[in-house]
Amino acid sequence: MKKLFFITLGLITLISCENNHGIVKYDDPKTDAIRTVFEYVSNEDNSYLEDVFSKEMFMVNPVNDTIYYKDFLAGIENMYDLFDDIAFDTGDGDATADEVETNYYENGMVWTQIWSSFEATGKYTKEKVSFPFHIAYRWDGDKIIEEYQFFDMTTFKNEEQAKIESLNN
Repeated sequence: MKKLFFITLGLITLISCENNHGIVKYDDPKTDAIRTVFEYVSNEDNSYLEDVFSKEMFMVNPVNDTIYYKDFLAGIENMYDLFDDIAFDTGDGDATADEVETNYYENGMVWTQIWSSFEATGKYTKEKVSFPFHIAYRWDGDKIIEEYQFFDMTTFKNEEQAKIESLNN
């Protein structure tokens, strides 16, 4: 009887310790959508972004500014004005380098995250740049409703300053 009690207690403990709050996917439509976003940005084309981002979306940039849909798209256009040869590596799901993954949580929330690097050539500084970044996207149905960016903005600030200086000369 004592043995049965400990076996039962062990099974209950084992089952209760399993804490699966969701699943992670690397090959689903939402993960593919984020890869497509970065393909379009590399081609300096906002048409896909205009479709996949909700018009009610907001973005929080690395300095904690909140930016809404219209200004978000204008910011992407400004990036095209600042840089040539924009490129990203969106990984392959092996978790050894740059990656994109979507987390489907039990509470119904869905987040896609990308860990990658931004590579480009500054149009005004003429410098080749590369830096790592992380972005998280929250989905509402088939639209992105929130975006949170994590990276050092020095490269953008330097290129923006070079642009201002070139316009003043």
